[in-house]
Amino acid sequence: MGEYDIENHPDLKDPDWQKHAVKEAWVDYRRTRRRARLGRRLAITAVVLVVLGGTGFAVYRWGKATSEHYTGSAPTGGSVPADVTTTGPAPSVLPDFAAVDTSHPFADTPAQNWAEGIAGLTVPPATKVGGFSQEQVGAALEQVKQVIAAAQFDQATLVGHNPEKYLTALAPNARSQIRSQADQFVTYLADGYPLLPASPRMTGALTPRAGNKGELVVHTSYVVAYAFDPGSRDIQGPAEMEPFVRVDADYVVRPGGDKGDRGVWVDRSDRYFSNIACTPARQNRIAPAFGEQDFGGPSLSQDPGQYDPAKPAPTQGNCS
Repeated sequence: MGEYDIENHPDLKDPDWQKHAVKEAWVDYRRTRRRARLGRRLAITAVVLVVLGGTGFAVYRWGKATSEHYTGSAPTGGSVPADVTTTGPAPSVLPDFAAVDTSHPFADTPAQNWAEGIAGLTVPPATKVGGFSQEQVGAALEQVKQVIAAAQFDQATLVGHNPEKYLTALAPNARSQIRSQADQFVTYLADGYPLLPASPRMTGALTPRAGNKGELVVHTSYVVAYAFDPGSRDIQGPAEMEPFVRVDADYVVRPGGDKGDRGVWVDRSDRYFSNIACTPARQNRIAPAFGEQDFGGPSLSQDPGQYDPAKPAPTQGNCS
């Protein structure tokens, strides 16, 4: 054997060594692919300007692309979801690599201890706000809560791509104005990507304040996590199967005035998605990262605001 005849070296012909080398190369490849996927984010802004003194409003919505969301009922269980095996501190970001248990998909993720569905939205006790009575504030908070539940958890909306329940929760005159752009405000799932049986998780809160004359403003900031079924795919971590949807929005509630104006209006809505596939996003659909065939693209660090509505919302994305 010549000095440089390395391919014939006895160690390289050893079957156990070859098996180990192939395994290590495959792990390195998947690590590179995983890091690229972690960088997939989508920032979306939808802004609706209420035209004061009239019954209509203009819709202004910009962003890089749009995605949609999950359907399903919103169970009202306890503060700790039934499928979570621990109530210890949750990580602040999704781990790069971690074992995935599809029967407990949110374990060891930021959503680990979040409540199921709309039960994760904190609604403060109703108190008098400005010229609005305690009863009026309580009714307004409940109306906004129903709007959010329809947008993020309704089965017909998320899977069937039918926003009627969401639209019905708005003021009559608001429905006609927003109907053609409803997919900017509700969550649609991409076809062919079912969720696991585990209910989506949510964290966030409502905050009421006095608005213009005759109007009550309800601000909300929340995050919803959805767990997609990977099927037979080899998943390296929860970020490949769990998109997180961050929403910051202001709703205007008009308890009086013209009958068509009474109810909830969307004043501003900013949405941010992480761990999604970019191609379906361009068709206003949310799909998990494992649904993306293109593994390229820059890697972006995980922003705490993706998972914590108390922190500033992220603004950077790389889906174009």
